[in-house]
Amino acid sequence: MQNKNPNSTFGIDINEYTQNVNFQTLARTIDFLYLRSSGSGSGRFRVDRKFLEFAKAARNYGIPVGAYHFAVPSYDLTTADSQCDDFINILQEGFGTRNYGDLFPVLDVETPIDNKISTKALIDWIQRFRQRFERKTRRRLMLYTGAFFIELYNDFKLPDGSQPLKTMPLWIAMYTNVEINPDYPPNIGGWTRWRIWQYSEGEVVQGVGNPVDANWGPDSLDLLMQPKQVRNLRAVKQNGMLKITWSKNPDIDLLGYNIFENGYWIGTVDKNDTSFEISLSELPVKTNVPVTISIEAFDADGETSQVRSKVAI
Repeated sequence: MQNKNPNSTFGIDINEYTQNVNFQTLARTIDFLYLRSSGSGSGRFRVDRKFLEFAKAARNYGIPVGAYHFAVPSYDLTTADSQCDDFINILQEGFGTRNYGDLFPVLDVETPIDNKISTKALIDWIQRFRQRFERKTRRRLMLYTGAFFIELYNDFKLPDGSQPLKTMPLWIAMYTNVEINPDYPPNIGGWTRWRIWQYSEGEVVQGVGNPVDANWGPDSLDLLMQPKQVRNLRAVKQNGMLKITWSKNPDIDLLGYNIFENGYWIGTVDKNDTSFEISLSELPVKTNVPVTISIEAFDADGETSQVRSKVAI
């Protein structure tokens, strides 16, 4: 995988055990923040005691923030369903209805270690959680795990040699102070690039009172976030045509735009397009009812704007 570079963003992840958190200072010293929202290590779903407080404070100080769930995979796939649903609920409690954080929501998988389950069972559990989460939220799910854990579970390979988890954005833990570790994460588990690299579990950072987990992120936070809301949307009916225009999104990983009439999809265009025309006769809503045109941007990860811009015509 890649090494960090001078443009790499910097972030930390904290939880209820982090002491003396000063968000005003953190807003000047970090680029992004991850919070532990919850975990199931005790055998039941448990909300981090500081999550709701920390989520509100991070938003108040304009720190791009996301959250992770410490998961416990098992042979029982229904536990993936229950942990997923509880994670979705606590994210909305922390960030708002149908809001799952500024950054990728994260599934943290680093157990079981001593009493291993099979690699297939582990991957099936993660896939079950992932597919349910993404279907319910329309957000991509990032996977957090350690290089050692991927090695422990057969390089995340199924019996047929495939590595289905490699399509998930990866947050990998590999600490530089461990002598046997390479200088930066190797290609592993089917991944050739990390999105976030947790390089330390004991970094001293201004704004927190004890050493914390520290991470290098991508050169641009666009690669951790949903596309921005589309601006300056306009729509007019003219000469039997519906003509729609908007301003180009600045997201570096932008792929295009989806356009809707009263919630019905009417077109998808390229990232460089800032206009779209369609014959009024081709529109799905042909009755004499109020019409609303809406648009969302989408990026290379399949993430869409959190809010669709709308205009009535």
